[in-house]
Amino acid sequence: MQKMFHALSMPILVLFLAACAPLASPTPATSQPEETPTESARQAPSELTHIDLGVGFVPNVQFAPFYVAQAKGFYAEEGLEVNLEHGYEHDFVSLTAQGDRQFAVASGDQVILARAQGLPVVYVMKWYQRFPVAVMALSEMGIDSPEELAGHSVGIPGLFGASYVGWEALVYAAGVDETDISLESIGFTQSEAISQGQVDAAVVYIANEPVQLTQAGMDVDIIQVSDYIDLVSNGIITNETVIQENPDLILRLVRATLRAVEYAIAHPDEAFNIARQAVPEITDEDAPTQKAVLEASIELWRSDQPGVSDPQAWSDSAEFMLDTGLVETPVDAETLYTNEFVTQ
Repeated sequence: MQKMFHALSMPILVLFLAACAPLASPTPATSQPEETPTESARQAPSELTHIDLGVGFVPNVQFAPFYVAQAKGFYAEEGLEVNLEHGYEHDFVSLTAQGDRQFAVASGDQVILARAQGLPVVYVMKWYQRFPVAVMALSEMGIDSPEELAGHSVGIPGLFGASYVGWEALVYAAGVDETDISLESIGFTQSEAISQGQVDAAVVYIANEPVQLTQAGMDVDIIQVSDYIDLVSNGIITNETVIQENPDLILRLVRATLRAVEYAIAHPDEAFNIARQAVPEITDEDAPTQKAVLEASIELWRSDQPGVSDPQAWSDSAEFMLDTGLVETPVDAETLYTNEFVTQ
């Protein structure tokens, strides 16, 4: 029987409990490093092609490249006006498949699920280079490998989303018997559940809960899913119609976004300051933790081939989802992605 799931947006849903309205795009600016976004010259919106881009559940520091692309004028220089929308990832995938949106940010597992259901979505730019899910435990527990999870309790937000996909991938790739582990649904309370001893370990996002507990002075061990299987993580998707009818639009969006990712990696302090303008909920008290979250996220974005998908990773991801029943229908890995727009 097929296991149904909805992959929620990555990676810090735990920090927010309610959806927010779409975030107004920061004013585009020219890319002079010494200028602030409000000081830069503006390009009239009438000269730009408008795009609504679904990026995730709520505004968050981990979407810094998109805020950078807006604030530094990278999108405007490509003739684009990009509005960032917030909501559920599976909704954005459906809207993109139906042609109601041209683009969205989505994880590889969502693309595989969609294609298995006959939806014509295609992944056109890799953003996260490693799947950002892990299992975390306090170091005093001595749990630093999948095999050592046997006999322990593991908390998970629920049997859905990227956390669940990551968990299934870990036990699948490591050959761990799930019946030896007590998997408990705990909602998005991983940090509290671990620190208070409610569970022995928990499924977490690498750039979230480990950062929180480390900032609080606790020593943790993390077992990264990406050390055992190369799952395809977040990137930009579109649909087959846009690829056929407007490939230049894809090229411009991808080019500007990759430029922003590289800029954020090279200028983390400036990227964080730009993100704070887009996410005013980041207080001065919370800023050090959020800056550490951005730094941890940047390590997941680094690549010597920015934007390029690995064919083997797509094959492995599709095989894993079929073998574990996350999808029932085999998909041709070559239909899931294209590198056409990141190699020009």
